[in-house]
Amino acid sequence: MKRAIPFLAMLLATTACGQAGDPNGRNGPGGSDQPANAANTAQESGDIVVPEGEATQEAGPNIGTVAAPDVAFAYRYGFGLAADRIAEVQDQHQQICERYTLARCRITGMTYRAANSDDVEASLTFALDPAIARTFARDAVQRVNAADGTVTQSEITGEDAGTPLRANQRDRAEIEAELARIETRLRGLGPMAAEKTGLEARRTELLEQLRPLREAGHAGQESLATTPMVFRYGSGNLVPGPAQRPSIGQAFHRAGNNFADGATMLLVVIITLLPWAIAFGLIALLIRYVRRRWFREETGTDATHAA
Repeated sequence: MKRAIPFLAMLLATTACGQAGDPNGRNGPGGSDQPANAANTAQESGDIVVPEGEATQEAGPNIGTVAAPDVAFAYRYGFGLAADRIAEVQDQHQQICERYTLARCRITGMTYRAANSDDVEASLTFALDPAIARTFARDAVQRVNAADGTVTQSEITGEDAGTPLRANQRDRAEIEAELARIETRLRGLGPMAAEKTGLEARRTELLEQLRPLREAGHAGQESLATTPMVFRYGSGNLVPGPAQRPSIGQAFHRAGNNFADGATMLLVVIITLLPWAIAFGLIALLIRYVRRRWFREETGTDATHAA
């Protein structure tokens, strides 16, 4: 992945600045044990071991999310592959997801479209456990590299879900506390108490306010508990990512395709208009024949009268 995305580069620079404070890379006693254990685990599982914050062409950007636990991340990758390898790699990515079981990885969408033998595009969308998102992405990129493909696009976006979620929890706590006070007061009132009607109306109002807060809270928790990941595959003119300059061979190939397409369209036009052209030609010949015959008859009649 030689193309650097500005957002990822800024995150890499931030990570590097955060590590510059301690030359040994330690934040406290035993601080170096966790990276070592993570590296050993990755080696045992067969994954590429990439130090935090670094990137390789095989594994792609290795941006950590430990420093942003309350951010809901989303991943998007674009892959350029040969047309006949797209379905194969797509199936391999599905198998990686199945390996993690439904509890940690679910396929939420799939597309495949072939415009012709050279131009194919496809996609897979996943809902992942955030803890496996980076490992899943690296494993998927390895499958693409093994199929002689390239990563043409890599994007990580984040949305702060923790701040609104905490505000939501505070609002819910205040409303629930007031509801508890109202319930306590209602239990102490008699059935004919004058203030009972007002308290019941207030309770109904608070319950209506609480319902959307609970729904928003569940949505915020779900966004933190699930990481969406989108894979887009393409070949030929449908490769995702920035447009690339075609090689001389590709230029000649496209020119040949354009000529063939133009010839096909011209042939369709000719075949469509040919019956009408023949019909108009026959009508013209018929009119010409009738006019000549009629002219000859008139000429003969005039000659007879003259005699």
